[in-house]
Amino acid sequence: MSLVRQLWLSVILILLASSLTNFVISTYFERKNLQEQLYLKNVDDVNSLAMMLSQDDRQLTDIQLLISATFDAGHYQRIELINPEGISVFLREFKGEMESDIPALAKDFFNFQVKPGIAQVSSGWNRIGTLYLESHSHYLHEALWHRTQAFFLSFIVISLIAGAIGSFVLHFLLKPLEMVVEQAHRFSEKRFMMLPVPRTVEFAKVITAMNSLAQRFKSIIEDGNKRLDELRYKSQHDDLTGLANCEAFETLLDAQLKYRDREGHNLLFMVKIFGMNEISLRLDKQKVDKIIVDFAHVIQDFTKQIEGRYTDVRFGRLSGSEFAILLTEAEDIQQLSDILVDVVRTFKGRSRDLYDLYVLHAGVYLAPDESRTTLMRRVQSLLIEASKERALALIDNKLTIVAPYNDDIQWRKALNAALNDNIHSVTFPVVKKDGSAIHYQALMGLELDNEVRKGGYFVHWARKLDMIPQIDFKMIEFMLNKIEQESSAYDYAILLSYETMVSERSLQRISQLLTEHSAAAQHICLEVRESVASANFELFRHFTLTLKATGCKIGLKRVGDSFSTLLDLQELGLDYIKIDSAFVFNVAINASNQNFLRGLCSLAHSLGIVVIADGVTSKEDADSLYENGFDGIISLMQQF
Repeated sequence: MSLVRQLWLSVILILLASSLTNFVISTYFERKNLQEQLYLKNVDDVNSLAMMLSQDDRQLTDIQLLISATFDAGHYQRIELINPEGISVFLREFKGEMESDIPALAKDFFNFQVKPGIAQVSSGWNRIGTLYLESHSHYLHEALWHRTQAFFLSFIVISLIAGAIGSFVLHFLLKPLEMVVEQAHRFSEKRFMMLPVPRTVEFAKVITAMNSLAQRFKSIIEDGNKRLDELRYKSQHDDLTGLANCEAFETLLDAQLKYRDREGHNLLFMVKIFGMNEISLRLDKQKVDKIIVDFAHVIQDFTKQIEGRYTDVRFGRLSGSEFAILLTEAEDIQQLSDILVDVVRTFKGRSRDLYDLYVLHAGVYLAPDESRTTLMRRVQSLLIEASKERALALIDNKLTIVAPYNDDIQWRKALNAALNDNIHSVTFPVVKKDGSAIHYQALMGLELDNEVRKGGYFVHWARKLDMIPQIDFKMIEFMLNKIEQESSAYDYAILLSYETMVSERSLQRISQLLTEHSAAAQHICLEVRESVASANFELFRHFTLTLKATGCKIGLKRVGDSFSTLLDLQELGLDYIKIDSAFVFNVAINASNQNFLRGLCSLAHSLGIVVIADGVTSKEDADSLYENGFDGIISLMQQF
């Protein structure tokens, strides 16, 4: 039984006990008082009647008439005259039943026992006899019964009023208890949140203790994040600009080429500053370094100007004056190149020291089954050719996979048709060390032009047409129906886009859909990219708390670069994270990544978060990951 019900029961029992006690005591004294009053009435009436009978010389017939008249005029139970020899001379007694709504049980409970009034009747000096008079107690029963009814009616009214007041007071008093229960519930969900301390001393002690626990967890997370960030930064970032260093970016490219969607609209820009050697001869090192840092900021700002036209972005500093930008699921390379030219032109106009610099870039689409060496050779060849021609940019806009649709209207029509009738799912397992599945990763496939295409083929057009939230919703709906139709006991993970996460309307539609399919929703895992969550943390918090209430699981994908920036991570109750393939690729021979991932696993496990490696390509990497604490992997090979 809940504490609230116990308190209510206690209050009701106390109120009932006190009221019954009060009723019994008051009824007892009221009954006693009425008995005394009735006895005094009997005495007064019998004395008055005896005086009337003792006047003059009355014959027995006269006495009988007076007694009968008195009996008929009043409310008497018995009037009896007994002569000195003890023989009843005359008796009038009420033997009938009076109409009454008083229950027999109440009559037995009241049970009036009133002594009769006694007086002597005489004629002169001669004693005629003794007169006994008893008043009828029926009216006392009625009076006491009506009083009892009024008492219980007032008890009910007072109880209701007291209940209403008590309910309000109890709600106010138990509000801190609700906070304690809510905090404990959040702790059970691995959400270590701090709450305000209430005024109630006992509750304040509990919440203070639990807040201390939450604060310790927060400190552990912050310290762990700080150490992880330092470790990751030293091994993977350029000290001067903060961008990925050459080795880290090359690993990222390897992972992208071997693991990512090969139908994707992914592109690589290489940007180079010419003339840095000449500037370094006339400027000190500090100013030269500042130029490099400022330029790194400029190319990072470039992505802000094309926000919404790509899915993910990575930057790298390949050499002293050479930078790289990797954009996934991006729009037309020519349009993006033109924007990059404008951004660089703005940078050159900032200072006279930059006039002698010549900045150009080359851009290519990533091709399926292409190695990193081949890709870099292609883009560097374009860069050399651009420098010879003194061109600001040179791009290769040839796509290896050409879509049959040419404009917005054709793409919208094709996507709508596919979403209505031709949705497919491509699933592959996330496996533990023993080979069992944690869940299945589910990717959407749409039948376009009589062929099932993965997301990379159409996402950039769907984004341009503002259809991304619709696509995500349809994928969730499709998987819910699949789970229900197949009575599946497996969980399925679905990657949601930035556009869906930040849209309140989309969030409410998904929440309603999951609520309507509550049983199947227990087998749905929804995830977003780490970069999206870290850049929009408050929206991600809202997203997480809203959807976890429906029973689904929430995770992060492509984790690594920004994990340390996720503040108050202990409050979210994440179920799992998937480490980016860039950190997993060739981890067996990368000691720095092993140290980073080992620390990341330890930190995540302290919060009850399952850690999964994304895009494992070899048995050696898989063994290394399991040894360093990973719970599961997504393998590119069917068997090791």
